[in-house]
Amino acid sequence: MKKFLLIFLLLIAAGSAYAQRYKSHTVAKGENVYRIAKRYNTTPEAIYKINPTAKDGVKEGEILAIPIVDDEEYKTHVVEKGDTVYNLSKKYNISTETFYLLNPEAKNGINIGQVLNVGKIEKKDPSAIDGGSVVGKENVLDSLKIIPKERKIVRFITHKVKRKETLYGISKRYKVTVEDIKKHNKRLYSEQIKKKDKLRIPVFEDESSPTEIVIDSTTTRLSTTTRYTIKPKDTRYSISRRHGITIGELERLNPNMDTNLPVGMQITVPTSIFVSLEDTVQPGFELYEVKPKETIYRILKRTGISADSLFKMNPYLRDGLKAGMVITIPKDTLMTTTNLVEAGGIIDLGKSLNNFAPKKVAVMLPFSLDTLNFEAIKDTEEYLKNKTSLRIALDLYSGVLIAVDSARTRGITTELNVFDTKKNDNEKYIKELIGQNNFENTDVVIGPLYQNNAEVVASELKKYNTPIFSPASRKESALYDNFFQTRPTNVMLQDKIISYVEKDSTAKNIIIIAQQGKRHEEIKEKLKAKFPNAKIAKIEEGNYLYEVRLNKVLHKSMPNWVFLESNDVAMLSNVIPLLNAKAESHQVTLFTTDKNTAFDSDDIKNEQLSKLHLHYPSVDKEFDNKVVVEGEEVTPFVKRYKKEYGIDPNNWAIRGFDIAYDILLRLGAAENLYQAASFEGTTEYVENKFEYSKKLLGGYYNKASYLIKFDDDLKLTIVE
Repeated sequence: MKKFLLIFLLLIAAGSAYAQRYKSHTVAKGENVYRIAKRYNTTPEAIYKINPTAKDGVKEGEILAIPIVDDEEYKTHVVEKGDTVYNLSKKYNISTETFYLLNPEAKNGINIGQVLNVGKIEKKDPSAIDGGSVVGKENVLDSLKIIPKERKIVRFITHKVKRKETLYGISKRYKVTVEDIKKHNKRLYSEQIKKKDKLRIPVFEDESSPTEIVIDSTTTRLSTTTRYTIKPKDTRYSISRRHGITIGELERLNPNMDTNLPVGMQITVPTSIFVSLEDTVQPGFELYEVKPKETIYRILKRTGISADSLFKMNPYLRDGLKAGMVITIPKDTLMTTTNLVEAGGIIDLGKSLNNFAPKKVAVMLPFSLDTLNFEAIKDTEEYLKNKTSLRIALDLYSGVLIAVDSARTRGITTELNVFDTKKNDNEKYIKELIGQNNFENTDVVIGPLYQNNAEVVASELKKYNTPIFSPASRKESALYDNFFQTRPTNVMLQDKIISYVEKDSTAKNIIIIAQQGKRHEEIKEKLKAKFPNAKIAKIEEGNYLYEVRLNKVLHKSMPNWVFLESNDVAMLSNVIPLLNAKAESHQVTLFTTDKNTAFDSDDIKNEQLSKLHLHYPSVDKEFDNKVVVEGEEVTPFVKRYKKEYGIDPNNWAIRGFDIAYDILLRLGAAENLYQAASFEGTTEYVENKFEYSKKLLGGYYNKASYLIKFDDDLKLTIVE
């Protein structure tokens, strides 16, 4: 109960706990944003977000606002010729172990020009370090902001939105800001623009009438065009690269272009040839298409090459990096998950982290805070005891909190926003909740708990393409492409154990013992279809099995593999002892497609299940039951959880951690969760594993699960 009350306090304080603090930093001679980011254990993207003008470079004496990550500052060193990890460790009087902790990327080697952390800067005054002071966001930003000059609007013009246009692109074409457009088209605060929309664009005093402006260095090349005939093996990338334009610019020149690029088709391209692929792509190099929102920093992290090398291979990058641009990189330098697959198809996303931009995560669970009386502690404790959905929500949330902190130690920072969905079938309230908050830049929503609520959120946030991860429901969504089902369905679990038995069913006597009723009749028919020669034990009225009926289906000289399908404690307590008595004499092994709560009843003896070597499919490894995995020890998460809350985590707390930690690592190893869902292989954590697939119609589902058996001495062992 103390744990639940503690989590409630954390929940109430969530707004303040995750409020970002800042400190100011005066740029020293020779410093750049990347080196400053290393000093404060943050990322260049985080600094650019608060200091947009820093993208154009920083000057000595300039003051920047720096987000505080761990309130530590680090000494930095720029790698020079002849530097080694060992020499630098000696030079800065730190151990090589500490060096690698400060610079995990150094395990793959260090390069000339690379910036490394080589020790912490000792704090003399906790409120001021080398001219940097820790203050609230408003104070720092207020001290840096420039009061904009108010501009007078003289008239408006109308712009008709074209295919694939964005607000940002339109704002640049007309020399206004996105906010200027939204102010005069207020529906855009809650809606996205669509083709053929008509927008009011303001024209400000002392400015010429806005005209369409191409904002990159390709203006002159786009001014004169010619026709180009598609050749075999041509791609949009190769054509764009050859003519020095982005894929987006190629598509704007050819709005009706067939994306299949049939040989012989003619398209419009710039007259001048910017660079020939044949001349630039030398042996040992390859082409790479820049992804949306990708930065040069991310490319450097993913490839492990230096900035100087990248610019030498792609000199036009100094004009700016754009999505769709095709650049040259050394072959086999991109870190992908395909070469990280370990035994059993498990992948370690921690080895391929490259996207360290802060993640914006929303948690939506039924806390029902409005029904609690915090002044009456006894009433609150009684409510917590009796409200199952609330206990599950609190357990999930406690796991998410530790996942966020664990991801932070790997360089992934998270802005966590928590929302109370209150109850099931709460469509009107949830729509109001979403309407009152800005979800446009949210990377992912974890929750809601109930399927109905989760589908409402998926529907409302589909316009932003925001992924919704359902933490508990086993129901699939056939409606929404942005819906992620994290728990395998009952059908998937059934198929897993049926497939296992099917692979080794030769010379086995398959027996089916199924409870009466529609639900169990369906699984019985499914088993009969898979095992046509299976014997069916007759069940009497009241779900009772006589020993004589069992003897008729057992085989004395052949192993007996028995499927027991029931959720009736009385039936299980009747059948299992009968099977247990025959376990040795008739080589009986027990299976079930659904190990439900009836199997955990006090009337069912685990000693008998152990003797029968019960096999069953499971969503998780069942930590509480101490599943044995050879060589596995208690995880850091379990230790951390027990230290934080004073008790071992239950299955829901572990599930909250596993889901959130997997999501954050996937975001750190990819541009977004849709790209991360395509990773080949399975991710696995404390109890749960994940391997997502996309349905033809609908969202994503997790097809990863476990097959567990009762072994001797009451131990549980993972079979698959």
